[in-house]
Amino acid sequence: MLTTAVRCSAIVVAIAAVSACEGTEAPSSCTASDECADDEACDAGVCVPRSGEGEGEGEGEGEGEGEGEGEGEGEGEGEGEGEASCRDDGDGSLSARELPLVLSTTLRMIEAASEAEDLPVDVVGTDVAGVQHWDFSGALPGDVNIEVQALPITDDLWFKDQLDELDIPEDGVTYVSLLSENVWGVFRRTDGGLFIHAVADVDDEIMFIRYEPAITALEYPLTVGDTFQSVSDGEGTFDYGALGPGPYYSTDTYSSAVVDSGIVTTTAGDYEVLRVETTQRVVADNGFGFPLATVEHKQVIFLTACTGAVVSITSAEGADDFSFEVASRVKRVGL
Repeated sequence: MLTTAVRCSAIVVAIAAVSACEGTEAPSSCTASDECADDEACDAGVCVPRSGEGEGEGEGEGEGEGEGEGEGEGEGEGEGEGEASCRDDGDGSLSARELPLVLSTTLRMIEAASEAEDLPVDVVGTDVAGVQHWDFSGALPGDVNIEVQALPITDDLWFKDQLDELDIPEDGVTYVSLLSENVWGVFRRTDGGLFIHAVADVDDEIMFIRYEPAITALEYPLTVGDTFQSVSDGEGTFDYGALGPGPYYSTDTYSSAVVDSGIVTTTAGDYEVLRVETTQRVVADNGFGFPLATVEHKQVIFLTACTGAVVSITSAEGADDFSFEVASRVKRVGL
């Protein structure tokens, strides 16, 4: 049972904010353009920034993809609304609009994960002229290059029928993304936050665990000093190895705080970030409320406008605070 709790506590919140500057998925849901900001328009149920020039707010005749004269991507009178873009408004906080979701777009990252070997990390950082700096550009044991994507829900997912049975609200965008090479996470992204509704095996087609209510991974906007928490009941089927598949029950508590801002360095460069600290506590039980195992991890996430989570670090089990020096998983943006 302890192995069960350890595996499920590996839900990595950081990759939930998969994003990039180029894309057509914007964070705010809508049914018409008058529900969006003045510099946005409603496209396919989401608000996207208008860019470019021209009478229809586009980039020129015949260059878009939607309605209007030419082939513009929207409802304008002229040549469309151009491509969506991401902008940092520079106010020190991160809104959903500054962390856009872009489905099927790849973010290249470097990941080290180990339960057997210590991964040394410095999550405290250094104060440089009043600005906190964190450097994660160095190599770690077991580093591998990975690609992170947010993918649409499709019928070929083996757990699609189970997803259809969940009461997932229709606001926002629901998608899947890999939490590890063996586990899918099922996320819902709205203009108010990011939520985890379920996890599932990638290949074994055994484990499927739903969360009620959904785990709150992030709450938008993010501002230094903000805190948020969720307590969720996990229920489903788990692969117990030699014992075979069986029922699984847990209580998952996520307690988060936006504690600082500063500069993060990875092999891909320097990023202005907000630091989010999360305590992940998983209590596995027998289905009648009797606890069988408890596992707790600390996680530090560094988020930047438009790119999202550029670094996420999960402590080894049992870390006392957020100045831990040994990690079980380190993921950072790479080239």
